[in-house]
Formats: sequence, C-alpha cells, structure tokens
Amino acid sequence: MELKILLVGFVCAVAAMLSFITVVKWREVQALSHWLPTPGKIVSSRVEAREVRSSGAGSDSSDTTEMRNFPAITFEYKVGGKKFQGSRYSVKENLGNFEVTETLAQFPRGAEVTVFYNPADPSKAVIERTMPDGAFKFMFQLSAGLVIGALVLVFSVGGLLEAIRPHLPKPQNLGAAALLLFMGLFALRMGFAQKSLAGQASKWPVAAGRIDASGLQALRNHSDYRRWHTVFKSRIVYSYGVAGQRYTSDRITFGATVTASLPALVSGQARSYVEGSKVEVHYDPANPASAVLECRVRGLWLLWVCSAGFLGGAALLVGLV
Repeated sequence: MELKILLVGFVCAVAAMLSFITVVKWREVQALSHWLPTPGKIVSSRVEAREVRSSGAGSDSSDTTEMRNFPAITFEYKVGGKKFQGSRYSVKENLGNFEVTETLAQFPRGAEVTVFYNPADPSKAVIERTMPDGAFKFMFQLSAGLVIGALVLVFSVGGLLEAIRPHLPKPQNLGAAALLLFMGLFALRMGFAQKSLAGQASKWPVAAGRIDASGLQALRNHSDYRRWHTVFKSRIVYSYGVAGQRYTSDRITFGATVTASLPALVSGQARSYVEGSKVEVHYDPANPASAVLECRVRGLWLLWVCSAGFLGGAALLVGLV
C-alpha cells in the first residue's frame, strides 16, 4: 500500500510541475499579446552549434555536455525612428536539434516579417508571440492523464498481483519481485529501442564531415561518500554540411557514455578520430541536425545483462526458479 501511495504521489508531483510550467508560459504569452507590431526584416538565418548540459548525463555528473544545433535568427526593426536588433524569434522553447531546417526555411535571410515589440522596452521583441494551437490544452490534458493513468495502473496491477499471489511458492516476496520485473522489462525495452534506432541510422543518408576536436573531457562525479572525484570520457566534435547549412555534433554511437578514472581506458576512441580528419556522417533526413558517426549501440550488451538479471531475480524471489 505504501508503494502505491509513493508512486501516485510521485506522478502527481510531476503533473503539478507540468501544470505550473504551462501556467507560467501561458502568462508570458498573454503578456506578449499586448506588444505592438512593426515591420521588420531577417538579417541573419543560420545554424548555430551550442554546447549544452546533457539531458542524459545522469545525476552523478555535474558538467557533462553535448553539442546541439539551434536555429539562429537575427532580425531588425524600427521603433520611433530608432533601429533595433533582436534574436529571440519565438515564444516557443527550443532545446536544440529540433525543427532547425523548418525554422530556417520559415525565416530566410532578407524576408520581410512583422515584429512584435514591448512598448515599455522596445529592445525586447519577437516574431512569433503565440504558441501552437492546442498546446496549452494538451499540456493540461497530459497532466491529468498522468494522474489518472497512474491511479488506473497502480490499482489494476495491484489487483492482478493479489490474484496471482496465492499461486506463487514465495508470495511474501511479490512486491520486490514486481519491482524487479518492471525494471527488467524497462531495460529490455530500452535495448530494443536503441537497437532499432541504430538500424534506422544505417539507412540514413551520408554526408562528408570533418573532425573539429578530438580528445578527452574531464568530468566531476559524485561518489558514494559524498565526495567528488574526476572521471574521463572521449570528446569528439565533428561538423558536416547538408543543403547548404553547416551542422555540428559530438554523438559517435548510440547508447551509454563510457567514463573511466584512468584516461588511458577511454582514449581509444579519440585516437581513432584524429582532429582534422575527414569522416562520413550519417544524418537523419527528417532532421539533419541529428547525426551519428557509427550506426551501433555502445554498451547494448549491458542492457541485455541487466534485463536478464532483473527478470531472473524476480523469478527467484517468488520461487519460480
């Protein structure tokens, strides 16, 4: 029962956070609706590579980063005879490697646009001041769906577990076994998803690329004793061109990032890609900002092992093996 309450509470916290973010963005859009229009012009439209904190780095690492491509749009406009320049083209958030080509096509260099500026501070302006239709409704529905889905899942699964409990050799371990079962299925799903993505990438178009930087990156990791220690990972940055635009990436393979306390243990990849050398880059034709050098999953075997271990542990706990 306590596990059910914790799971539902966690989902409710996530839903509340999503709702809060949605309300904040809605209030921002409402404020922008009072900004005034003025004619403007796109003066620069290009791809810009930025180094951002990696979303898949995990909580132990404090400074793991990755390269992502962003649409960099610069526009100019006049207010009261004074010329201004702006670079925030939309109220929508862009986390990188998302709709880069589409945005550049929407705002090409030299295009005439309508700019909306803040009458209290004309230096602040955007071109797009609205969110996509139904965006706020979708976010609130997603929050409600998470809570309802969690309630249905918890109590339906709970009923199923209670139904099979009398038929197990060791029913007292069913709760822990259910947790291991979930973890095993999750690892298995991740493995198949990564393998499928690598298979799709092998069919992607290939562009000529160049290694811009190759070496090791030092990271700070948190130890079990609440101390920080330094680990290393290979750091390879390459660039490639697609349809007249230059993109930058540092993804070599799919899968996990390998780190080690000794630099020599992770330096092999950097030696394979020498700075200045030419490479073949596989890029997603639907999203050229997403690319990879090797169409394989690094550490895939570890996912299979973890999945087998969790599933085997679940079966062992309830006495099936």
